[in-house]
Amino acid sequence: MSNSLDASIKEVWSMDYQESFDKVNVFESIANFRYEADLKTGDTLNRPYISEVSVNTLGAEGSYTRQDITTTNETLTVDQEKEATFYLKDIDAFQSHYPTRERFAKQCGIKLANRIDGDVLGEVVNADSTMDDSIFGGTSGNGINLTTSNVLRVFSIANRKLRELDNDPSERKFATLSPYFEQVLIDSLGGREDALGERTGINGHIGRYGGFELFSSNASYWTGTLAIAANPSDGDTVVINGATFTFKSTLGTTAGNVHITSSAANTVDSLVAAINTPGTTVASATDAGFVALSSADQKKLQDVTATDATTSLTLVSEGHGHLAVSETFTDTDDGWTTGLEIEHLIFGQGRPSDIIVQKYPNMMTKDRSGYIGQDIVNYIVYGLKTFDDGDKKMVDVKIDTQSL
Repeated sequence: MSNSLDASIKEVWSMDYQESFDKVNVFESIANFRYEADLKTGDTLNRPYISEVSVNTLGAEGSYTRQDITTTNETLTVDQEKEATFYLKDIDAFQSHYPTRERFAKQCGIKLANRIDGDVLGEVVNADSTMDDSIFGGTSGNGINLTTSNVLRVFSIANRKLRELDNDPSERKFATLSPYFEQVLIDSLGGREDALGERTGINGHIGRYGGFELFSSNASYWTGTLAIAANPSDGDTVVINGATFTFKSTLGTTAGNVHITSSAANTVDSLVAAINTPGTTVASATDAGFVALSSADQKKLQDVTATDATTSLTLVSEGHGHLAVSETFTDTDDGWTTGLEIEHLIFGQGRPSDIIVQKYPNMMTKDRSGYIGQDIVNYIVYGLKTFDDGDKKMVDVKIDTQSL
């Protein structure tokens, strides 16, 4: 015989939902909103720049040489329209113990702002100056093997590169640091975070060093190169941000399976298509075949794109920060290329990228036909451009992340 008292034991519910963990945006501190008021209506901002002129020596009789001058126009177009929407049944809304509608609407707004943040940090590709491992005696094009011995020199070299392009030395400078870079920097300072000065915590601000305002971001632009010179073997895998692709001689029906085609180049074609359209199943054929990823794994590859390079592919990620990747290729010559798993950090000055947000996210309710409930719509409309003069105000600091 045993007691049964479950019916008399009280259940207690918390007063609110658990904490959500979201990326801290830095774009408001490093992007320029100067033209936002000018483009309340319309969708294009024109901003030309002038050509360089040179100084010549006067001729003996005072003659001079006329030189051609030109102007070149650049445009910022408000062409980014993003949404985050969910449906909520009326009964669930008024019976819920929690403010469900408001909490999810807030989360949608945060995610939309995160998207802008990733786009702004991705503007690093336009930087006129770069820093890679060749700065410290390594291979040109590879990410810097960051250590406590060289991290402080990154600041002085970045400052030099900005000055070499005649940027105004009095203009405010900033650096967007990944958590990894921040850790190495603090370690190099003997673990003393106070050496970075006052930490305001506003928009990721964590202090100052080497004349740069420091912003911590987990949304840096990232690139990686995957070599597939030999056709994969049955069961070989590639993992990208937790989403697994499995190469199979016979495609089967398991999500993420990629058919091994007639050549390595064709298999790369299939893998690139699978990464770029992970929700689309492709029927098995001699040189094709892919089983769509699960909805959860598809989300892991949002803002991740692959570019085909015949027997390799280049992966680009915006807004994710350091992307965790791995593989289990049988052929040891295949795999992620050493030195080319890179997070690209912006060391810059002023506000090099211009952004115009015409519609900021806010909760909008739309009746759903045939349902007792509403769609809760959140959307943003914006445009982003780094003009020619902004390119000169950025240094692309490439950091190797392969060991992370």
